Amino acid sequence: MTIGELLKEYRISQVKNQKEFINGGNIISQSYYSKVEKNTHRINADSLIELLHYNNIPVTEFFNRLNKNDDLRQHQIDKLNNTLGDAFYHNDRDKILKLVPIINESDLSTKEKQEELLLIQAWLELMKGPDEQPDLKLREKIKEKIFNIPNLNYAKVTLFCNFMKFYDIESDKTIGKKIIEQHINTTNNKWKIAMLATIVNILAFSLKNGQENDVTYFIKSGEKIETKPELVFYKSAFYFFKNLINYR
Repeated sequence: MTIGELLKEYRISQVKNQKEFINGGNIISQSYYSKVEKNTHRINADSLIELLHYNNIPVTEFFNRLNKNDDLRQHQIDKLNNTLGDAFYHNDRDKILKLVPIINESDLSTKEKQEELLLIQAWLELMKGPDEQPDLKLREKIKEKIFNIPNLNYAKVTLFCNFMKFYDIESDKTIGKKIIEQHINTTNNKWKIAMLATIVNILAFSLKNGQENDVTYFIKSGEKIETKPELVFYKSAFYFFKNLINYR
């Protein structure tokens, strides 16, 4: 539920029209507020709080209801993404395709549905064999989506780790170095896993392209990340590729 939808619900429950709800336009103009309810305009924090106070709507209650709906939607998205990842690692295309009608029938927003359907296409693209024609437009679309996420936050880095195959090896190395430089001293295990996943992919792609002589930075960075129970799988993969490169 959006802010506009929740405001409309409160307004209707108080049996008020829009003009009454906005104090005759003294808080916000009726034409603007109408678009807030339709989710085509955003309301600033000061006007929102004044609106809540004027209509005796507890601010904490309002934001708790918003958060509850956000948490529910995020839970649905997380569950879908976990199912996608699981189906990918089991090479189960049918399971991935079965998620399409589930997403379309869900109560996610239009934008969220579009993003989930795009991820389905991306995972299916990753599953293509060497004899299948790559969808270059789709790959560019995924790269554009990752690029448009501001900063190297966790969501952006996770997407990058999953779809590094869509980039050339030099771009992978450049982005990988930025991730490591920003987070090498972190104590957060999620970020350590993201760095190790990035490093492992770079080592694997470098081996595949015969460019394993230019990965010293990534090997040294991987060695700096201490081994913990949560990181055993990723550290094992790291040492496998490190030793394979040393052997080569």
